[in-house]
Amino acid sequence: MSLLLCAATGPELAGLVPGFVPEGFSASAAKNWPEMTLWPLRLKCGPALCCTTGVGPVNAALAMGLVLARADAEGTPATAVLNSGLAGAFDLAQHPLLALCRVQEEIWPEYGLHDGHSVTAEAFGFPQWQPSQGPAVRDRIQLAGLEALTALGANPQDPAFLPCTSLTVAGVSASFARASDLRVRYAAGLENMEGFAVAYACARMGIPCVGIRSVSNKVGPRAQDEKDFPGALAALTRVLPALNLI
Repeated sequence: MSLLLCAATGPELAGLVPGFVPEGFSASAAKNWPEMTLWPLRLKCGPALCCTTGVGPVNAALAMGLVLARADAEGTPATAVLNSGLAGAFDLAQHPLLALCRVQEEIWPEYGLHDGHSVTAEAFGFPQWQPSQGPAVRDRIQLAGLEALTALGANPQDPAFLPCTSLTVAGVSASFARASDLRVRYAAGLENMEGFAVAYACARMGIPCVGIRSVSNKVGPRAQDEKDFPGALAALTRVLPALNLI
């Protein structure tokens, strides 16, 4: 059994796994770590794997297909995935800056029938996937709970993480109107750019996916005190200790 840790970028992976540096690279140049490359890693529970997917849903979907297939081919198939990184919050009172949030559901608000004002997934005749059992996957996918990591040696401390629903977008919301529309329409707490793609790839392969995000900014236009990207990267260092994985 093997746990795969993934993040969109090198700085996010470096925050998630303190002290990890891919062979041939440096910690100071984490932003230049190559994407879609599978690296071995050792956690308290034993051997694990990690990778960076690249930014956005297309990169994330492509990366997960590549690295999961490679892990399987190399005899170290991933039996669970922990996807982590930064995210914006629609309401900083509910999900404060630097808070760690456990994603219960990912929503892709850009899939379905667009009537010129909004997208309705159910109005589109083609689901993304119809599993052999259970409902079709359209614009929503459920993530695994922290208990999915216990078989790999984790001892999750759930109070360390705020539960939330997250939206996955290809274009970051940069206006009050879009941020307000998405928040009201989907009742989501966070906005990110990879979560749905990672969770969907895992679901297609029958692998549980756990999502944990560090809040780095307010969604939409924000004041200087409504963002803290360095602090959110530093907050990622709390994830694995809270799971008792390091």
